Amino acid sequence: MPQTVADRQPAGDNMSLRDIQRSMKKDPDGQGISALGYDGVLRTFDNERNIFDAVGLNPTQIREYYDGRPMPERLLTADGRNISHWDMFHPDAENIPRKFTEEDKAKIRAYNEDLERRGVTCCVSGKSADDGESEY
Repeated sequence: MPQTVADRQPAGDNMSLRDIQRSMKKDPDGQGISALGYDGVLRTFDNERNIFDAVGLNPTQIREYYDGRPMPERLLTADGRNISHWDMFHPDAENIPRKFTEEDKAKIRAYNEDLERRGVTCCVSGKSADDGESEY
């Protein structure tokens, strides 16, 4: 899997999730996503799901990622700080988000267009548009 990654130090236990997300390397084309794996590792990917960066999150940071939304039960005991550097950049398939199909993309576009027609500008109250929790 091609990578444009430098070795990275583990995120500090006192870093906020937002600071971690801002510090992570991202796809220079702006087409990438970020995703939290079941292993507790936050990763940034390009459109082809090549990994640009990976940071092991502590349990508090994992809960912050979900911010009041239901969290998968598997993540209740996850601690990304215990994942080896190799596994961070060579994760199991279940920790890599699937690529969107053309049908998925069409549904997303239609949904976004519907929101725009209705004048909805943000779906999550209390969050700014640049929080970029799953896409950047």
